[in-house]
Amino acid sequence: MVLPSVEDRVAIYELYARYSWALDTGDTNAYVALFTEDAEATEETREGGLEVRKGREEVRKLVRKFHDRPDFPGHQHQMAQFVFEADPEGRPDHWVVRSYAWATINHPPAPPHLHWCGHIRDVVAKVDGNWLIRSKDIMGWAGKVLEGFEAR
Repeated sequence: MVLPSVEDRVAIYELYARYSWALDTGDTNAYVALFTEDAEATEETREGGLEVRKGREEVRKLVRKFHDRPDFPGHQHQMAQFVFEADPEGRPDHWVVRSYAWATINHPPAPPHLHWCGHIRDVVAKVDGNWLIRSKDIMGWAGKVLEGFEAR
C-alpha cells in the first residue's frame, strides 16, 4: 500500500487542524486560503440535495453561510480516522483523504451536544510546497457510504 510520506501526512493533518480552527473561530479568510484556486466543495443539504461550489470565492460564500449565522459560535468541527488513497487521476502530489466528521455545539452553561455526524471525502494537493484542499465532499452518514450493507 502506497501512502504519503510521514512528513506529508503530518502536513495534511495540520491542514485539517487549521481547517477546523478557521471554521469554528469565524476566520473566513484563513478558511478560504486552505483551498486551491480551482477548488470544488460539495455539501449535502438538509433536504438531501447537493450544493456545489467552485473556486475560492464560491468556497467563501459556503463558509459565510455559517460564519454569518448568529447561532454558529459554539460549534466545534472534528475529523478523525483518516484514510489515504491514491489520486484516481494519477496526479502527483495529490491524495484522496476520507474521514469521519462530526460537529458539537457548546453554549455553556448547557452541556455540549452532538449536532451532526457524517463523513468527508477530500482531494488534497501540494501546491508550491503547501498542502491545500482541491475538492471537498461533506456528506451525512447515510446513502452511498452504507451501500455495503445493501448487498446482504
